[in-house]
Amino acid sequence: MPNFVWTAKDKLGMPVVREVTADTIEESKAKLLAQGCSDLELRDDEIMDAARSGFTEKTVVFGEEVPRPTAEQRFEHRGKPPMTFFRILRDSIVQDKGLYLIMIALIGFESYRGSKVIAVVLGIGTLSWPVLRVWLGLPGIYYAKLIRARDWHQWTDVLNLVEKSEKIRRTHVIKLPAVELGRSRAQALAGLGKLSDALRELQQWENQPGLPSWLYNAQLAGIYDIVKQHDRGLEYTRKAIEEKPTPALYLDLANRLLRYKKDTVGAREALANAEKSTISDIAKPFHHRCRGFLAYLEGDSTLARSELEASLEIMERTKHQPFRDGHISVVKGYLCCVLARQGNIGAARKCLEESRKYLVATGEDELLRECDSAVKTAT
Repeated sequence: MPNFVWTAKDKLGMPVVREVTADTIEESKAKLLAQGCSDLELRDDEIMDAARSGFTEKTVVFGEEVPRPTAEQRFEHRGKPPMTFFRILRDSIVQDKGLYLIMIALIGFESYRGSKVIAVVLGIGTLSWPVLRVWLGLPGIYYAKLIRARDWHQWTDVLNLVEKSEKIRRTHVIKLPAVELGRSRAQALAGLGKLSDALRELQQWENQPGLPSWLYNAQLAGIYDIVKQHDRGLEYTRKAIEEKPTPALYLDLANRLLRYKKDTVGAREALANAEKSTISDIAKPFHHRCRGFLAYLEGDSTLARSELEASLEIMERTKHQPFRDGHISVVKGYLCCVLARQGNIGAARKCLEESRKYLVATGEDELLRECDSAVKTAT
């Protein structure tokens, strides 16, 4: 059974983070309500739980196994800026400044005493500590770069980063899930026009930890979207839903129906199914986004603007979440069309210019044409 992570207030009114094992979202919610919890917010759903199961290898430092992060620790870390060399060094200086001051004082004292060997050893130790912290952070640094490269469809960079991550994986104490690296390679191969190779790469990970069959089908849909075979993408999205009818997958279906088929009837049905259960906080901006797309296609510009701006507000407030550049740019593209339809040309052009670089880079030609046409028609 999957584990669902919730934030809530316990029966004493204290904020808590709870991880609940249950068959469904609503069953996990009912368990918390029975315990007297209130103000429930779903943080991790079945998809997040399945992805975490790909972390099968233990982390061992100095011969000791490092405990896996708790739900509280995972939630606390979420949304923080991505790891970079500069950030790790900065954090090392800020967090360990007391240690550095002591070491500098000791180095000065030993130098004053004439104990040059001890001073050199202390100096090497002082310099080695931030280097060790950077080394420990390498998997996270490369993964952050990998996410951005995937978001921007920089497929050659994705393959290079996967290769680097796999080399680090052989000797590093922290190991990115092999299934995640395999999925990244499959996306890159598809983006470089090697669809058969991409399908073979992804297929070898089906039903491995981190990629149950329903999630495999959902990710296979994404592979077909990269090569713009959207009918196949819809086919595999529906297969995923048959096995795991979760709100996130229904939102995925609604998004595909709206963006690639302009199917408002099917999308409205998918949204209704998604709304039957609690939607996680990660999925909420995509819920607003789909409702905004639907309203736009149905000609309700007022509702479309409201929903798209709600989606944008959440995503810009949580801009360090993965794949935000792409989602923000697509929302701004549709918001451009809505604002142009309302006669707000200045704001429409601003949205278009802020999203154009991404839309061009990722081949969103249809949306770009729609934006340019909307602005031209309204001018």
